[in-house]
Amino acid sequence: MIVSEALTYEKLYFSLWETAQRYGKFSQFRVIGKSHDDRMIPMLEIGNGQAAVFCLAGLNGTDRQMPEFLVQMALEYCQAYECHWLLDDFYDVHELLDKVRICMIPVLNPDGFDACGRGYTAVRNPIYRQMLRMQNTPCEEFYYNARGMDIRKNFPTAYYTRKRINQEPASENETKALIRIFQEYKSRGLLSFCQSEKKIVYYRQSQGFAFNQRSYRLARHLQKRSCYRLEKCQAADSAQGRGRIRSTGTPEQFYAETVKQPSLMIETPAVFGDTPELEQRCKKDYQEIHLLPLEYIYSLDN
Repeated sequence: MIVSEALTYEKLYFSLWETAQRYGKFSQFRVIGKSHDDRMIPMLEIGNGQAAVFCLAGLNGTDRQMPEFLVQMALEYCQAYECHWLLDDFYDVHELLDKVRICMIPVLNPDGFDACGRGYTAVRNPIYRQMLRMQNTPCEEFYYNARGMDIRKNFPTAYYTRKRINQEPASENETKALIRIFQEYKSRGLLSFCQSEKKIVYYRQSQGFAFNQRSYRLARHLQKRSCYRLEKCQAADSAQGRGRIRSTGTPEQFYAETVKQPSLMIETPAVFGDTPELEQRCKKDYQEIHLLPLEYIYSLDN
């Protein structure tokens, strides 16, 4: 496994599609929506459980590592499911995913992923392409979707704040696609993967002691499994009598507020390049987190 600039949206998309074709008896590939630049947003369901756990990545164009990690996880889980293998000599994938299936969404922002990796010429719409070039942001630092919007801050949470004139929550196709999926499925949790630090963040509600305790307990299980740092995130805190807003408009906060199920964000350091040292570090990061969705499902009722 290696993360490099050569990794494209098309490669991720077809890897997920091929996995579904190979393991079609217990997996299903579907397109949950289209981006503003007309790229399809893929999702792979694994298992036959009545409820689902969402695994989400690729909200930011600069997130090069996590989309590949989720595609690799999907393949590993499918192989173990078919062969009735125990992963890490403990996790019975077949049994776990027949109780709660996993929905992998590795790249929610395919426009940003391609623009960051291949340059602004990857943007097909000439109007969007010219608008992005006028921002004078180097393509390798491009964080947004084809319309220049930050998907991570576009969800209609209780503490959503507008950053631009005429900006509205859930204005983007990618945001709408994920909200529809949250509403369509009976689910028991959201695991959002991104690049930052080695930590697991659990989201709290301003009211609801039982919900917050359950989120904390599940986050602790993942933290012990990965040895990452644990951090809590509340939608609104008070600091010296003044309101202080945090995590406004994020999918994690939206999911916690509307679905009222645990919402956790798993962060790993970014790794880029193709040297043997960086490849080994990338493999190490993957090994630290690749079983966390299984640990989450196992911990739901244990």
